[in-house]
Amino acid sequence: MENELTKRDHIGVQDFVLLEDYEHPEAFVENLKKRFTENLIYTYIGPVLVSVNPYHQLDIYNDEIIQTYRNVNFYELPPHIYAIADAAFRTMRSETRDVCVLISGESGAGKTEASKKILHYIAASSVHSKDLERVKERLLQSTPLLE
Repeated sequence: MENELTKRDHIGVQDFVLLEDYEHPEAFVENLKKRFTENLIYTYIGPVLVSVNPYHQLDIYNDEIIQTYRNVNFYELPPHIYAIADAAFRTMRSETRDVCVLISGESGAGKTEASKKILHYIAASSVHSKDLERVKERLLQSTPLLE
């Protein structure tokens, strides 16, 4: 797992803030293409996550990866939806206030899947009880309604 994450450090620029040719849209698109070709569908723009829908299932959403991103500084690991979920979850817990994650995109961009991944991360990171499991299942089943 760690080896896979380390490999991702060397393909394109992980954060567009660090892109040398930031004034040209072509450089932005070229970086996305380079990363997408290697199944690296996530790239940051500072604290914002850009996601490109791969239109197939990737093996980057499991309990091992959730644990890898759990309680880790935001830029310490490669871009991932779990990093966004972890930052939101930790803010919610530490500051005891509501947190919003805005998911935007065209039809078919993967907004519903992104919502499910965030909810799955939060459910996996929460203390489990019977009531929580019931609420978790309701939330995961309600994601089509959230659209």
